[in-house]
Amino acid sequence: MANDIKPVHLLLLEPSSNDAETMITTLRNHGYAVRATQVIKEDDLREHLSRQSWDLCLTRAEVKGLNATRVIELINEYSRDVPVILITDEDNQDDLISALKVGIKDAVPFKSQERMYLLAKRELENLDQRKQRKKAELQLTETEKRCSLLLDSSQDAIAYIHDGMHIYANQAYVELFGFEDPDELLCMPVMDMISSECHGDFKEFLRHYAKNPSNNNFACKGVTADMSSFESMLTLSNATYDNEACTQLLIKTTSDSAELEAKVKELSAQDVLTGLYNQSYFQEKLDEFISTSSESGQRRHLMFVELDQYAVIEKEFGITGTDDIITGVANWLTEHCDDDTLLARYGNESFMMLVDEDAPDKAKTFAENLCAKVKDHLFEIEGKTQKLTFSIGITPAGDQANNARELISHAHAACLRAQSKNGDNAKVFNKMVDSAHSENSEMIEKIHDAIENEKLKLLFQPIVKLHGDERAIYQSQLKMETDEGDISTSEILPVAEESGLAAKLDRWVIMQSLKQLHKSGSKASLVINLSASALTDESFANYINDIFKSTKMPSSSLIISVRANDALTYLKRVIVLCKTLRKLKVQLAISQIDNSNEHFALMDQLLPQFAISNGDITAQLSEGGDAISNITQICNEAHQRDVQTITPNVEDAASLAALWPLGVGYIQGLYLQAPMTDLSFDFSSSEF
Repeated sequence: MANDIKPVHLLLLEPSSNDAETMITTLRNHGYAVRATQVIKEDDLREHLSRQSWDLCLTRAEVKGLNATRVIELINEYSRDVPVILITDEDNQDDLISALKVGIKDAVPFKSQERMYLLAKRELENLDQRKQRKKAELQLTETEKRCSLLLDSSQDAIAYIHDGMHIYANQAYVELFGFEDPDELLCMPVMDMISSECHGDFKEFLRHYAKNPSNNNFACKGVTADMSSFESMLTLSNATYDNEACTQLLIKTTSDSAELEAKVKELSAQDVLTGLYNQSYFQEKLDEFISTSSESGQRRHLMFVELDQYAVIEKEFGITGTDDIITGVANWLTEHCDDDTLLARYGNESFMMLVDEDAPDKAKTFAENLCAKVKDHLFEIEGKTQKLTFSIGITPAGDQANNARELISHAHAACLRAQSKNGDNAKVFNKMVDSAHSENSEMIEKIHDAIENEKLKLLFQPIVKLHGDERAIYQSQLKMETDEGDISTSEILPVAEESGLAAKLDRWVIMQSLKQLHKSGSKASLVINLSASALTDESFANYINDIFKSTKMPSSSLIISVRANDALTYLKRVIVLCKTLRKLKVQLAISQIDNSNEHFALMDQLLPQFAISNGDITAQLSEGGDAISNITQICNEAHQRDVQTITPNVEDAASLAALWPLGVGYIQGLYLQAPMTDLSFDFSSSEF
């Protein structure tokens, strides 16, 4: 298998060998066989570009007078297809826009190595797609040349139709209709070739064909140039002519051989047992739909249907029994699907459906209705009654699909997930959940399930004033209920951020926190920790604004908390968020603060009301060392800026005793109070 790994030829315009090695190691740790060349001079870059092609270029803004814009110019000069990613010191939107304008694919701070890997992965995949497309285009050009020669010499009458007009006709077609020159047919309506008595039926046939291209045969009377008529069979198929989407029209005069050919074709497309379409025919028609969906804009949903009880039936009744049940299910599905649904038997116990539903929620509702209805139907096997349930996997079929095999694989993966939940349900394909390569697929599925089935809950942990007048503050903590027990925020958040669900969870926490606060009648403030995903969501600041308008809750209800390192990474976004919070008079907290000048400077930029120290420092108090001096320094820096401090993770009396003389404002931890299901903590009794 190692020999199957293609090497990645990497150009590195990086003056620091240590930083270059860090980036190379990042890519290698993610499975890339990197062959890197470090370049710091323009002459060296010219030499390497002239010598070979490269897969990726990582460059600083300037390396010894060679700037990133010049790198792009040289790559274009040597006509190389090399994606370039700019490595920066900070995440700066102006730098990103400037880079994109000159042709750089993206920009990423050096400290964000995981993000650098994801960008490199994206660009390498895009490069591979471009190479495959170029290869496919060359093959297509050669194929079209051969097809053109075959069409011209074919004995079958073939024409291409666009917007109802002829744009091409081969010699056999011209002669069939009694013309002398193909040019006589150009721009002639196809309706002129069909007897007027068949026009109404032909229009109806075209409407059905647009929805279901598998029904592509139409019997009618053809009309020749001298107005004589003949019986004919029209076969339509989607095609491309001169890079223009069109319809291929094949006409055969009705004869015994033509009828026999049509019958053979029909039988070859059928499953012998059920009379439905078979696997190969369904796959062929699905490929046709995919190839035309980008032009037509059509969008449907593919469903993979499996019988949950098939193995039990096979064990009890044998092959004869399974044949009975498969035939019964085929008939039942035919009755419950309309004429526009392409239905096929795909495996021993599985069926495929291409359903004419463009909206995902409607497709899922249709599948769930099938699951509900089939349970009420009584099937028979050798005179005995048998009840069935379905597991259905659903995936959208539109212009994003590559081919039928990929779509079927997606629908099957979703079907397996439905079966893993004891069957009798329908699941929509989710790439993060259903991908065999996703390490966190089980957790992602649990998060989706919790969101859909209201298995999320909030706990509230008091934050207590160590010195001075008390103030009622809680931290809202998300918990997820599963069959194996509750899962905490620390386990949920990394996976949620990877799968794009974190911002959605943040919104849920804010909404439910305000609802709970309103219900309790408490005048407390709730600390809400935002994920990095929320900071990259441009609409999030507006969401907070809208939520306060709609709930009419006081601005003191929430304290929005942002992790220090996230704030540094997305500083411009956080500054925008801070402006919104100040307008609303909502307080800001910066959490996970270390004894770091970078973090202290962040307080100057964002002007928070609270500074929450890193909980790992509190955990080290019992070990002595630098923990006390670190917390002391954080408190001193915060007090100089009139910022109140919160120290989390106070788990024992020794930690509390150590914190008492350090000037800490608030404390939080299990020693004081475990997270609660309500807001009933008595802050007045918490005296130290």
